Amino acid sequence: MALLRSLTSGVSSLRAHQQRMDIISNNIANVNTIGFKASEAIFAEQLAQTLAPASAPSSVFGGRNPEQIGLGVQIGAVRTLLAQGALRTTNRPLDVALNGDGFFIYRLNGADYYSRAGALSLDRDGNIVDSTTGAIVQGYNVVRDANGRPLKGANGTNVLSRQLSGLRIDPGIRSAPRQTENVMLGGNLSATLANGETVQASATIYDNVGNAHILQLTFTKTATAGEFTLSATLDGNALTLPTTTVQFNPDGSLNSPLDLTIAGADLNTALGTTGLPFDDTKSLVLTLAKAGDLLSGVTQFASASTLTAVQQDGFPPGDLQNLSVDSTGKIIGLFTNGQSEVLGQLAVARFANAGGLSRDGNGMFTVSPNSGLPIIGTAVEIFQSTSVVGGALEESNVDLTEQFADLISTQRAFEAAARTITVSDQMLQEVNNLKR
Repeated sequence: MALLRSLTSGVSSLRAHQQRMDIISNNIANVNTIGFKASEAIFAEQLAQTLAPASAPSSVFGGRNPEQIGLGVQIGAVRTLLAQGALRTTNRPLDVALNGDGFFIYRLNGADYYSRAGALSLDRDGNIVDSTTGAIVQGYNVVRDANGRPLKGANGTNVLSRQLSGLRIDPGIRSAPRQTENVMLGGNLSATLANGETVQASATIYDNVGNAHILQLTFTKTATAGEFTLSATLDGNALTLPTTTVQFNPDGSLNSPLDLTIAGADLNTALGTTGLPFDDTKSLVLTLAKAGDLLSGVTQFASASTLTAVQQDGFPPGDLQNLSVDSTGKIIGLFTNGQSEVLGQLAVARFANAGGLSRDGNGMFTVSPNSGLPIIGTAVEIFQSTSVVGGALEESNVDLTEQFADLISTQRAFEAAARTITVSDQMLQEVNNLKR
């Protein structure tokens, strides 16, 4: 019976709007889910029944359009909305969020997953894991030598492997000590000093295993204008210097020497040891002034003596004190010796069609035949429009205002579809009553 078409259309509308309600309900339920991406239903008309085909114009009659009656509605597609969610500061060192396109990469039970959720934590073995599932976040770890020491680049920072693997921070990690190789002096030696008067400056320097030693320098004014003699001790023991005379120019700037190089062997000799604790292959450079910038070093002006050790580049060993993540996803370890070291870097995945990823629960996505394979890189460095925000999380991108509006329109459409079924039933009842 023809009236059955209206019943079928009404039922299809009820079914489609029920499914849309399911989607809206899921969106609202996940309004506080970290990294959640909302979905939306796209309706499509079902196949139309043709009562009469179209006809072309002729010399007698004009053309006619086809006569077709639709057979209802269906869910044509369910799209994932990948709009950026708001970023919320948490101040947890390992909470991370992506600002821009891309996904964090996780591995669980040998399978790769992709997610915008970045609530990370450390497990007992030092693995950096998703706090919800325990999946290990993927990235680039520090390259180590045969003895397990991090390899250093030309700029002195840890070298990162470019082989994707689970990020891990050794629970017992320490910052290795560094022997002092450079000490820089600054300040003034008063031009009013009399013959025989002295000015001293001391610096704490570190040996190869991180022991602290006191290097004391003594400048003694001579009878010659602009001239001082220089002597040094290490932990109170006399230290041999390559030169013992310091000369200044008439304008108070340093003439010579601009720097002194003290052999590592001489440092050990002063301590009365052989080969230890200073590395004999390394020297200590004592800089008094830099060529081209003499006034930034030691000077001889008619003001008070202010000689001091401005800086030195050695440090003792240190324990891990805190972690932070920079915009490129590098995980920075802050140590008790004041040093910071790169301990790893988060990898980022992008897809040709991110909307084609399959949801797999827990905020995770998996590759589908229509998503394309992941393009792996790093934030800012490779994907310049994407950055990592440390100490923050990306909130759900669900817009409650929009969802409530959709909720109302879905409810009304459902009620209207139910009404068409009721009216169709009444019409069928009237037809049945014709036989009476």
